[in-house]
Amino acid sequence: MQMDLPIAQVRHFLLVAEHGGFHAAADKAFRSQPAISKSIQALEERLGGALLEPGRRSLLTPLGRQCLPFLRELVLHHDRTASTVSAFVRKDRGTLTVAAIAAVAGNWLPQLVQGYQQDHPGVAVRLLDDNSRNIERMVLDGEVDFGIGSMVSGTAEIMVEPLVDDPFGLVCSRSHPLAARKRLRWEALQGLPLLGTTAHHQLAQWPEQARWLQQPVMQVSTMLTMLALLEANVGVTVLARLGVPAMLAERLAFVPLVGPQRMRQLGIVRLAGHSLSPAAQDMRERLLRHAQAQQVEARR
Repeated sequence: MQMDLPIAQVRHFLLVAEHGGFHAAADKAFRSQPAISKSIQALEERLGGALLEPGRRSLLTPLGRQCLPFLRELVLHHDRTASTVSAFVRKDRGTLTVAAIAAVAGNWLPQLVQGYQQDHPGVAVRLLDDNSRNIERMVLDGEVDFGIGSMVSGTAEIMVEPLVDDPFGLVCSRSHPLAARKRLRWEALQGLPLLGTTAHHQLAQWPEQARWLQQPVMQVSTMLTMLALLEANVGVTVLARLGVPAMLAERLAFVPLVGPQRMRQLGIVRLAGHSLSPAAQDMRERLLRHAQAQQVEARR
């Protein structure tokens, strides 16, 4: 049968054993001598044997000497555990794993992670860059604390906290004839050398717009390759605005597609009904504040 040993009672016994008497133990514990005596008696009753000799209460019994190293280890283990748990709560230790689509990983996370690590240097941060479908899978499998992307499957096991509505547009080289346009209608895509990407599945919910993307001249599997082809003017593509890295804004043009305008909703993808760790909760709050600031800036 498992025995429950109150840690305070064990500490009182160790103080008597280590300091040679009840008077010194009481001073160390900031308790009265009768309180220390009563605490140790309660511990002895739980154990079913005397730890201190009845006539000489500062002298350990054979049982007391046998138990002493194990009770010391019990207190040390308790204190180590309490310290570690407290560090997790304070975000002084732990890990944070976030999976994000490239749009967020390249545009938002560098600044946010820099501030996060300055505030919580003891937390190991791990960032994964993937598409929304794989991010959702990682969230479901528990591989990440949360993801940043779009809802894909619509499963009830996943919840998405909205961050930003990201409009779709034509992306092309700055030297392309359409680069200077303020906006374009979807029909303008007809006849253009379109580069296809997995990101286009996000438009499947709008068949009238998705039909313009069904016959790409080339299918591109990685965003780095896509950006290089766009910059070389091999073709054009359709991406959400945040899909264009800020560092390439001078070389690639984003022209909003309208009639109607379509947007993808980006959000924090997490398991429904599950709390986040303190480390993950802190990053979640930073993301929400950053998204709100971005919306305020966009309205100016």
